[in-house]
Amino acid sequence: MAMLRQGCLMTDRHVQFIKESMMQGDFKIAAAQFGPVRGDVEENTRRHLRLIAAAVEEGANVVIFPELSLTGYEPDLARELAFTDTDARLAPFQAAAREQGVTLMVGAPVQEGEGKPHIGLFVISPEAPVFHYSKMHLHPGEDQHFAPGADEKVFTLQGVALGLAICADTGVATHARNTAAAGAVAYLSSVLITAGGYAEDTAKLQDYAQTHGMCVIMSNFSGPSGGWEPIGKSAVWIPSGDLLAQGPQTGEALVIGVKTEAGWSGYVRTV
Repeated sequence: MAMLRQGCLMTDRHVQFIKESMMQGDFKIAAAQFGPVRGDVEENTRRHLRLIAAAVEEGANVVIFPELSLTGYEPDLARELAFTDTDARLAPFQAAAREQGVTLMVGAPVQEGEGKPHIGLFVISPEAPVFHYSKMHLHPGEDQHFAPGADEKVFTLQGVALGLAICADTGVATHARNTAAAGAVAYLSSVLITAGGYAEDTAKLQDYAQTHGMCVIMSNFSGPSGGWEPIGKSAVWIPSGDLLAQGPQTGEALVIGVKTEAGWSGYVRTV
């Protein structure tokens, strides 16, 4: 027998694997990387769901996507394409979360009131209402299209405290420090990083892992967006600061960090 879930075929073997993983107490966070289509929410949703299906096969509890993943990094389209927490375009993700027992973090512009939209990361879980984190620290020029968020976001899922960050947030040391102080044991960052910035940006993420004793997980695009050329190489750093797993520069992939009683492990799955 097989069950169809949001366009993926989930076999009994996969369902049993997921159940066994949960029973063993492992907690898996998957950083997804892919190339988006400019402004095409429908096509980008299909690409998200394909990666989510693969993550579910791996027994992931959480899947995080890159910055503005549903629209692509397209500031000039932000107001036109902006989402809300109750947006109907999030329904496929709510269904996937509910039916597959996974929490999803997808990026999109967020409209709050009459002002500029925020750069948002929506958190969609099997049972709780949708909520979002708004990027606090904007890159130069982003303020032409976006307003900054006000507060860090830390929440607990299955006993694991998760902190959220979006791209330029990770360049501000106080953001990681405040997130760690709020109890986060994992710092999940949704980014767009090019070859020119990769070494510097990831050195900071590595430092945050070691300094604050957090696992740091970074999800980056692996295809062009908004005139930029992201380099992929999504990654996981463990609390010692060591690089645990890193994705390829191109193509769709999942970089997975696994929290067990013995510590963290990780691996990469190409999709």
